[in-house]
Amino acid sequence: MPYSRLREFANKSEDFFYDIDGVAEVEKIGYLDREYLVEVDPDALDKYRIGMNTLITTLQMRNIDFPGGALRLGKKEFVLRTKGQFKNADEIRNTVIMGSDGGFSTRVKDIAKVTDAYEEADTYRRFNGQDAVIFKIWKKRSADEIDLASRIRAAAAKYSVAGYDDINITFFNDSSISTKNRLASVIEEAIVGFVILGIFMLMLLGRRMSGIVLAGIPISFMAMFISMKYQGITFNIVSLFGMIMVLGMIVDFSIVVAENSHRYLELGMKRSDAVEKGVSEVFWVVTTTLLCIVTAFMPLLLLTGIMGKFLRPIPIVIITALIASWFVAMFILPTYLNIFLQDHAEKNKEPETLPERIMAFAASIFSSKGKKKHPAKKTCRDDEDCNIEPGLFGKVQNGYKRIIRAALKHRYITVGILIILFVISLSLLPGIGFKFMPEGGEEQIRVSIKLPHETNLNANLEESEKIERILLALPKEELIALHAWVGEEYNTVLDPKPGKATYKTTFELFLSPEKDRHRKAKTINDELRKKIADAQKNGAVSRSAEIKVDSVFSGPPIGKPVNVEIRGRDYDQIVAIAKEYNDYLATIKGVRDLAIDLEEGKTEYRYGVNEEVAARSNVSAYDIAITLNASFAGAVATTVNQNQEEVGIRVRFGENTRTQIQGIHDVKIANRMGGLIPLDAVSTLKMDKAYSQINRLNFKRLVQVQADVDTAVITSDRVTQLMKNKFTDIEKRYPGYIISYGGEQEDTNKSMGELGLYFMAALIVMFVILTVSMRSLIQPLVVMIAIPFALVGVVFALYIHHQPLSFMSMLGLFSLAGIIVSNTLVLVQFINRFRDDGMSIQDAIVEGGVVRLRPIILTAGSIILELMPVIYGLGGKDYLVSPLALAFGYGLIFATVITLVIIPCFYHIAEDVMGAVSRAAGKMGLSVSGTIHHSEN
Repeated sequence: MPYSRLREFANKSEDFFYDIDGVAEVEKIGYLDREYLVEVDPDALDKYRIGMNTLITTLQMRNIDFPGGALRLGKKEFVLRTKGQFKNADEIRNTVIMGSDGGFSTRVKDIAKVTDAYEEADTYRRFNGQDAVIFKIWKKRSADEIDLASRIRAAAAKYSVAGYDDINITFFNDSSISTKNRLASVIEEAIVGFVILGIFMLMLLGRRMSGIVLAGIPISFMAMFISMKYQGITFNIVSLFGMIMVLGMIVDFSIVVAENSHRYLELGMKRSDAVEKGVSEVFWVVTTTLLCIVTAFMPLLLLTGIMGKFLRPIPIVIITALIASWFVAMFILPTYLNIFLQDHAEKNKEPETLPERIMAFAASIFSSKGKKKHPAKKTCRDDEDCNIEPGLFGKVQNGYKRIIRAALKHRYITVGILIILFVISLSLLPGIGFKFMPEGGEEQIRVSIKLPHETNLNANLEESEKIERILLALPKEELIALHAWVGEEYNTVLDPKPGKATYKTTFELFLSPEKDRHRKAKTINDELRKKIADAQKNGAVSRSAEIKVDSVFSGPPIGKPVNVEIRGRDYDQIVAIAKEYNDYLATIKGVRDLAIDLEEGKTEYRYGVNEEVAARSNVSAYDIAITLNASFAGAVATTVNQNQEEVGIRVRFGENTRTQIQGIHDVKIANRMGGLIPLDAVSTLKMDKAYSQINRLNFKRLVQVQADVDTAVITSDRVTQLMKNKFTDIEKRYPGYIISYGGEQEDTNKSMGELGLYFMAALIVMFVILTVSMRSLIQPLVVMIAIPFALVGVVFALYIHHQPLSFMSMLGLFSLAGIIVSNTLVLVQFINRFRDDGMSIQDAIVEGGVVRLRPIILTAGSIILELMPVIYGLGGKDYLVSPLALAFGYGLIFATVITLVIIPCFYHIAEDVMGAVSRAAGKMGLSVSGTIHHSEN
């Protein structure tokens, strides 16, 4: 198909897209500007003694539209204007360059061919193996991405242009599809999680209490949505994951308040009194918990750089929702409880409807709330524990009571087992490895090609079409679209080197969603690598082509897995060092796609000015440069406006002249006397090469050695360590040259270092908050000691699921701190209250655990069950956030066990230590308290 038809259709279609409400800009790619091409015959120039600059000046002077002022005749006024603008190619052809007294004239057509053409392409765009013009459509800020894309597709399906039935509009790289799929996946996971949460709470709290608690969720979410709007946060995979995380957390405060109020109601208090005492008793504890959780998520909010921007929605969503849920639990929930909570007399009422009977039966299994008959006031025998409830959950409480008594009896052994598990988990870390960002779920593969530098664009296209045929052979159910940029290399924001070059090509393969195909992107990637390598071996594809095949991860941009930065003054020395690294990396199994980013440019024909000859010939260096440029690149002499389009008039040599070495010798420069001076007579020629780009860092030249790794064979962290071991003396051998290791290692060190620093600061702030709240230095340590041991659950979860430790899983571990402190703090406060009531330390610990068992199971279980659909991809797995969910969920499981079993042991051990210190101090005549808690009675 002629390009002119494709361009005309694109030109007619542009306004169609602009007319759709919500479209901000339509960017045309592969759309060549129209121009009048004046192709000069150098022999004719020589014959008529006309220089290129004379021709260019003639066209400039002829193409004019200039006002001449006003002509006033009597009472009338007329406008004077000189009109000389070109209207078509014929007017350009017939433009007179020179004339004589004898009536002879030399016109443009005598020395050049004039055509109505298009600018020379510096890149070719292809789609599914055919030439294409790409429309990149940008939406307005206020427009909804999914709705706009849907309306554009619907409108395009009905759109047609008469006479262009052979041209189709096809959509690809539609970001709304990815957004829509992810939204659907996350919403499905959220719904599944919410249903699981509802059932879980129904079983442990009963239908009435669980309904009261869940009623506060909409208020918290409304506050969160308002905050997101003012913070400029949209619905995306990151913000939606934050919502899933917080969905299980926002009921925590309400569960604590509701369960505590219900406990006092069970003990026989009036409803209003039970609610008042239940809320007041936990107000400061819950408030302290809120401050600790907010502090734990602050490191994510303070994180800088690309990762900070990428993860920013998570802490904002969580912190806003938690503050709103605290307000609901403290000031709205008590009203709900006072209105809807049943008195004991009301609980005697039999369920009437079938659903009520089913719900009552389910509730009766797990708690006393579903029992048909309840005493007006709960009474206990002396040998009976009033905090043990009837029903199955009472049996769970009795079982926990036996476990906790045994653990306290053997508390040092219990803590010792935990420490052993902690050491084992640390020993597993080298085996599971570290990957800065997890892999999986890729829906795009990028193939980058580099041919020898002197390759021109047409030769590049010919070679690219061979590879294109290999890529298009993929099954249709796997390959949605293939987009080719012939003459351009794709560069990320982290690698902003020049992209356009006639010897470079980039292919983008858009794959169907992973759930709709049988093979993962990595398998397809490996197959393409093998097919292209085989094609190069048998000569079907040029052996001199450097070809890389990479799966594109849809997360934040990060550096190459392996990156060595070499800085210094002398490029030759830098290149020598780079080659040492490159040669060594080539010997490491699993390392591939090696490259040194210092690219030589094409061979240059460098013309220097012979100043003496040029001066005698009345030619300047500027005249030489302009004439050479106009002869080969072409000079736009002037422009005309036609059909709302600015059309340039370009003057240059003809195609035959520009593709032969003789064309250089045909260049002649017009001097000030009207003569033509050959280029060879006033210049000197030297052939040389230059670098296409010179990078600098801290005023020193920089060259990078980069490589990819096969993570199934080796990790980037391991490769970096091998290089460090190999080149320990590199800077001694090359004084003045600085070597640093970047890529994933640099991203890891920077992000993890910053996150670790903020996390340590957060721990200190949490300790201060707990110290002020508990008025103790020892008890905050007991509360916080569970935080590092959560690593055990995270490591074992990653090991069992065959996942490497990653930045996202470390985020999950750090985010656990607030939840752990939340559960542990309330437990310790209840233990203290029982001690205030006169119980022994062991009985207080046991009773505190029994009372807090259900709230802890509810709060931790609700979060864990909420995350299970995300961890296992129920509704579609997202590989970006699943490691965070995996670490957070399984870390919380282990942390819950620590809270219920190990924290009581630590509490008792702290009491033992304080007692021993008190006794030792007493022998020295000093008075030191022998307990970690001082009774308020």
